[in-house]
Amino acid sequence: MAPADNRLGHRANKLAQKRLQYYRGHAVIQTRHLAFESDAILGSRPLDDSNIKRLLNVFKLEGCASLDPEHGVVATISEETLQRAFEQTGIAQANLFDYGSAPNLEFADTVRLVCAYGKHRIRAGEAFGEDRWLVELYLSDIPSDALAQLREESSYAQDFKDGEIYQILRRYHLLGNTAQEQKWWARFRTEDRRKQFGRLQQNRLLCEGFDNLLHYIGLWYPLKAYHIEWILGLRCHEYIFHYLSEIHNTWSYLFPDDTGYMVDPSSVRLVEDQEICFPCVQGDSERATLKNRLLNVPGRLLSIRTLVQDTLYLQRPAKIFRSLLPPRFKGTVREAMLRCWYSQNMGMTCGLQASEHVFKPLPSLASPFIVSMTQLWLFSLRHSVKPHADTTCHRRMASWSTETHSLNSMATLAWKLGFSSAEIKALRKEDIDSTDTDHMLRVFCVDGFYHIDEGKLRSMTHRLKECWRNLKRIKETQRGVPRFVTDDARTMTRRRYNCPLEDEHQQDRSYLFLENVFSADQSCALYLTSFVVTREIIFAFFGKSSLYDVFALPSSTSSEERLHQCETHTDIMQTEQQEDEAVNERSPVELLPHPPGTPNRDRMRSHSLLPDNSLNLPDEPSGPPSHTPVDIDFSLSNTFTDYMDGVEQDVPLAAGFEDHISKAPLEKKAVVSLHRKVTDILRLWYESENTTLVVLFLFESRAYYKFLIQSELGLRSTLRDLGRDHYFLIIDDYGIKAPDMKDINEAALREHLVLVGRKCGPGQGFEEQDGQISVDNLRDYVIKFDVRTGKRKAAESPSMSAKRRAPM
Repeated sequence: MAPADNRLGHRANKLAQKRLQYYRGHAVIQTRHLAFESDAILGSRPLDDSNIKRLLNVFKLEGCASLDPEHGVVATISEETLQRAFEQTGIAQANLFDYGSAPNLEFADTVRLVCAYGKHRIRAGEAFGEDRWLVELYLSDIPSDALAQLREESSYAQDFKDGEIYQILRRYHLLGNTAQEQKWWARFRTEDRRKQFGRLQQNRLLCEGFDNLLHYIGLWYPLKAYHIEWILGLRCHEYIFHYLSEIHNTWSYLFPDDTGYMVDPSSVRLVEDQEICFPCVQGDSERATLKNRLLNVPGRLLSIRTLVQDTLYLQRPAKIFRSLLPPRFKGTVREAMLRCWYSQNMGMTCGLQASEHVFKPLPSLASPFIVSMTQLWLFSLRHSVKPHADTTCHRRMASWSTETHSLNSMATLAWKLGFSSAEIKALRKEDIDSTDTDHMLRVFCVDGFYHIDEGKLRSMTHRLKECWRNLKRIKETQRGVPRFVTDDARTMTRRRYNCPLEDEHQQDRSYLFLENVFSADQSCALYLTSFVVTREIIFAFFGKSSLYDVFALPSSTSSEERLHQCETHTDIMQTEQQEDEAVNERSPVELLPHPPGTPNRDRMRSHSLLPDNSLNLPDEPSGPPSHTPVDIDFSLSNTFTDYMDGVEQDVPLAAGFEDHISKAPLEKKAVVSLHRKVTDILRLWYESENTTLVVLFLFESRAYYKFLIQSELGLRSTLRDLGRDHYFLIIDDYGIKAPDMKDINEAALREHLVLVGRKCGPGQGFEEQDGQISVDNLRDYVIKFDVRTGKRKAAESPSMSAKRRAPM
């Protein structure tokens, strides 16, 4: 090996030679004269009571060989103190080099020799009853590098943990001591451990976050190499950095300036379990100050241990989250989602999810992107967390996997909130109900050795889909704000980090919405609930102030009043919504007759079907619409309202496309399941004079979407997605035409029906079937059918048709 390749080895040899120059032999010294380095010294290990107990148990089994050279310790001594000891003991320097019989060395009562290592074995020996120990003596002016070599090469020292090794090597790195840094890299037992911590060093953001905690030695004890793999695997570096910043804020408040070395591992563990801790803080006033600071820390006391455990809580939600993105996306999850964010460029407004099935307008002060991202995370926490098993829980958990349904629903929510990607589009378009139902039936057939009849399988799949659609009409109601604290020990939480237990998760998940998580803090009580722990985990990763300032109620309101307001808010909103819908149905504005000559939007007209075609059509007679007032009774009894609580208001009927027993859900693609031709579908639709729905009719493929007139966000997004490979037609008062794509949303809201055809060759030649029609037949139908009278016009002679046809 070339000399340049072994420069670190040469340096170690030089330090060993220099160390020998300061070596003064060994002696047996009373333990009362031995002291230890400050924990602030780099490489020094804080006192760990658990290690002392371990050594004490070893001594009880094997005995304490305090004079065995292999168990000796190293201490530094000044030349003056050493000479006084020789005079007091009556021995010479040469006696200290007698390896066969180490002499006893006596000191004055006030003398203390500082040991470079061995504090745990000496404390355990004292507890065992030993009061003398074999000590190697070095002069106190020994170079620091040589002393560090002594400190770090104790053969009987307890192995350093992964986190301790990384903490020390990073401090050497920041000091520019490459030689010592490389020695500590070598302490990792496997190449995989070095690889994981090397990945951490390459991530500048997270490396900076961990560097801020280097001086708090006791925080690093639980950290292991595979924890780094978990943390980096989330691809949520911004949220991890925020968590690390919260840890630093807490511990820098508790131990300011240069007192971070007082944070020992045992105390960090004990303070999380509410035990006596921090023995390094000895003064009464200092301990009182520390106690007050601990009590003033809001929420949980965060540490690297809680970071690792809370990372486990986010693992499954993060995996579900990444399903919305390309398999090999660049950067972090947040950066990739920001690239999928289009609302700010499309003029769309982000909605606020008040419950699983209820949306409301977003407060103007909230940041749409932050709100959308947080709502998606809350969805994944509701649907993808795997709670810990609880033997005391009597509630039966669902065993059938719902991950595919959750992915489909999350993609739909992401689309509503303003995100768009190929993966989101594919997940939304997947017919989960059919796929899962088909899979379930096939599994039953294979398991029971039944022959699979594809025809019957399709029929049963369709029937089960209809049953599932009916089940979806009954939804849980929006709940109020959950309790953060309680005086009932039976409802207190049994965790402080990581996943909740089964019964806790089932109770908490229905509250995981922005308005609940970021609602105002509540007054104190004896115990914490599980929800508040989940809330604190969310705050640690995603922050609190930006959304808390928007959604928290005024601080002047008492906790009890806030809870009462939140609990009654849902009922008030539901009542107001029902009244608003009823008022809209009998609104006098809709019933006023139009002036003579005003086009009537509720009647079908003859128009040009395609952008490059135009037809001269006869004018329609003008006149008032055929609406008649409808009286609506608002006097519902409280008993009936309570009885119907939790039952979804009946989905409006899209007449012609469906009947009352096969109504499709809102904003979902559905297939016309009735054996009805397009001519009959359009006739029934216009005869119904529906003004509460907008229907997008894919007339070539038996499919349709329906939206409430106020669901502008969902309508706009669906039109935008369809617009990539479809064209749109509307039937207004002047003919059939293709509207400007910029105005398609307004046209749909105005006309209530949009015909949708494929750009890549619409069906010009196929025969009309149930639920399908060709472009030519549709044009012929629109021209000849009069919705107002419900009759088809007589066939025109070729001469009259030629006179009325516009030049092509």
